[in-house]
Formats: sequence, structure tokens, C-alpha cells
Amino acid sequence: MKREKVEWCQFYWFDTPERHLPRILLIGDSIVVGHGQAVARRLQGEATVGFYSTSKIVGDPAIYRELALALADEPIDVILFNNGLHGIDCPDECYRAGLEAFADTLRHSTRAMLAWRNSTPLTVPDSPAELEPVKNAIVLRRNAIAAEVMAERNIPTLDLYSAMLNHPEYRLADGYHYQETGIERQADLVADYLRGMLARRNLMLNLDGAFETDFPGKVSDWNGFARYDFTLNGERCILVKPNCAPAPGKPWLWRARFFGAFPYADLELLRRGWHIAHIRVEELYGSPESNRRFDLLYAFLTKLGFAPRCALAGFSRGGLDTVNWAAKNTDKVACLYLDNPVCDFKSWPYRRASEEWKRCLAAYGFTEAEALAWKGNPVDNLAPLANAKIPLLIVCSDADETVPPEENALIVEPHYRALGGEVEMIHKPGVGHHPHSLENPAPIVAFLEKHCLPRRG
Repeated sequence: MKREKVEWCQFYWFDTPERHLPRILLIGDSIVVGHGQAVARRLQGEATVGFYSTSKIVGDPAIYRELALALADEPIDVILFNNGLHGIDCPDECYRAGLEAFADTLRHSTRAMLAWRNSTPLTVPDSPAELEPVKNAIVLRRNAIAAEVMAERNIPTLDLYSAMLNHPEYRLADGYHYQETGIERQADLVADYLRGMLARRNLMLNLDGAFETDFPGKVSDWNGFARYDFTLNGERCILVKPNCAPAPGKPWLWRARFFGAFPYADLELLRRGWHIAHIRVEELYGSPESNRRFDLLYAFLTKLGFAPRCALAGFSRGGLDTVNWAAKNTDKVACLYLDNPVCDFKSWPYRRASEEWKRCLAAYGFTEAEALAWKGNPVDNLAPLANAKIPLLIVCSDADETVPPEENALIVEPHYRALGGEVEMIHKPGVGHHPHSLENPAPIVAFLEKHCLPRRG
């Protein structure tokens, strides 16, 4: 990597005493130096704005030493970042690798919601209407690379390149920088975009004192979406919000267990305007305490205006939690998506995990004899779901040795059909318990949208 003759960086924070406001960090180069203070003026009273500008290109190890200083003082809520006008000799493949690492570092070392701002055009010196053929071609390639990198990470993009492209009146004669009119226009666009990010980050809360909660709790970035970690009457919960307007009816997918594992369907639903919800039910195995916590989260989210009939996702042992609650609350469930589900605790954990079996007995307050005689497992309790016409989707790995399908999913399927219930099966031949879900989740998403979105016509 070839550094430039002069290397530099700058740090600014504006209105730092306003500690109650969300903090926004702009990352970029001299373009950020140009509009950073104007953005801060526009957002005064709404957010505390700072910028970190540098001549270093992503991939330069020194950029991380500078970044550490920019992130050091206070937690940052929103980051709008850019890189690409410097290090012009850096090959495209090195730029891609550096940008991927930089984006991942921001995601994993901060709680901030992230957005990318692409690079602005480069023009011929003293000819602001004429694009510089060699350098601007590099800018275009890097913007295209960045678009791919950000799309892979669900990081949205502010397109400042297009906004500046056909406005030579905005430009200075040096081919890089902007006159006051251009700076003010950039500041308008950036400030408006950041207001939209803050709006996506925030949720209105009006619960009339019905719950004891710190909602929205800790707000962080989760694969490009706003994630809320909060407590509800002492129980830990998660809610992830889409970046777009909610889908019709404000549908939500309830991940009963293993939040964040194999999230292919979750991410696609978020892109389509769904919310994803979770309440901690570890080591509860569908017991009455699991049901109580489900009751709590359901009451809370429907009070917030979410759809009165949710989609439940039960991965592995989450099958016990989802089916047991759904059978008691058929009016609250639109459909069930079960993925290599445990449908009988006499299959798992009884036969395969002695410590888990002890915890299962403790969750129910059963002796072993009482548990083995109990007829309340999902395999025994499908009639309420079938009578309520609740459709099931079961993703079944046929070589699953942890949760054998012949003791679980393959019992549920024919029994549910015999009861008159609707069930769709997706078989994964030769696949073990992991991985769950489908890397192409289109069939799962289609099932969920079919049964949860309002019907047209």
C-alpha cells in the first residue's frame, strides 16, 4: 500500500455538553470536513454530531488507531461513513478487502446503526463540468464495490455521488472540493438522511404504565437493522426493527429460541418490513413458565400495535415452547414455522442429554415417572391447532441425529394432516441437525407472508 506524500486526520465534536442527545459520527475525508459543521448546525438540539476525517484508505492499519480515538469517549448511536477518494493507487481487490474489514469493525466494536455515504465525483481542474477520466473511473469502481459490500451487510447507502454529479456550480476549481452552495446542499441531504436514521432507530412507546420495562433499552446495530435489548417485568427481550415502513398489518416473527442463529429468513423478512421478536426462555422446554413469558411478550407487543396474530418460529427445542404456547393461544397465532423441532421431550432431551433432562424435569416440576406419563407434548397436543386452522411449515433434516425426525417432525406431519390441519414439509436429504433454515429462504418467507399479510381483494 502506497501512502500519500501528506497524511492527515481530524476529529471534531459539536455541542458536546448535550449528553442527553443521540450521538452521530460522520467518517470520511475532506468532503466531511466541508459539510460536517453545517450538518451539526442543522441537527442542533436533535443530536450531537462529530466527524472523523482522514486521508488514509481502508486497509491501512493506521486507520484503526485513528478510529479508536474517534470512538473512545462516548457510545455512538449512528455512524455515516465513507472512504474512497484517497489511496488512488490501491487496487480494487485491496479496497474491497479493506472496506469489508472496516465495515465489520464498526459493526462489531460499536452499538451504532450504520449507513454508508458513497464518494463524490472528481472533475478536471478548472473545468468543473468535465469528469476527470482516470480518477473518476476509480471513484465509480469503488462506489460499485462499496454498494456490493454494504448490500451484503444490509447497510443502507446515501448516494451523494448522484446528487453532486450534474452540478458544476457546486464545485471548486481543484476538482475535488465544493463551494459554499455545494457544501450547504450536501449538509441538507446528510442531515435529512440522518433524521431518517434517527426516526428508524426510535420507537414510540405509550403503554399507560401497564408494564415495568426499560424499553427501548440498549439500541444497537444487528445486521444493518436497529436492535433493541430491553427488560420486560424483569425478563430479557429483543426486538429488531426494519429499515423501511412496516409491512401491512405490522407482522412479526417470534424467534422462540436461538435468536440470531441461521437468520436467513429473519433478514429477508426485515427487508420486507417485518419485525423480529424474542424473549428469553432458555431451559424452560415449553413449560408453564415458558408460556407465562410468552404471554408477557405477546401482551407487550400487541399493546405497541403489532399484529394480533404472530408467526412463531421454533428451532430445535424451540418447538416445545412454540407449539405448547400456540395450542393454548390459537387466537394469537397466524402460523407456525418449525425447523428440526423437538416435538416430544421423551425423544430429546430424555434419551440423549442427561443434564438437559434434569433441567427439563426441574422446569416442569416433574418426577421422571410423571414426565414420561405426561400427555402434553406437541405430538400429543395438535388438535387445538388443527381445529383453529393454523398452518404449519416444517423444515426437516432427514439425517438429524440430535432430534430424530422419526420421533418428532415425522410424527407431527401425518398426525396433523389426519386432524385436518394444513402442513407443508421441506425435506433436507442427508443433512444433520445443523444447519437450520435455508440459505435461500424464499419458500419460508412465502409461507409466512401467505398466512400473515392481509389478503388482497
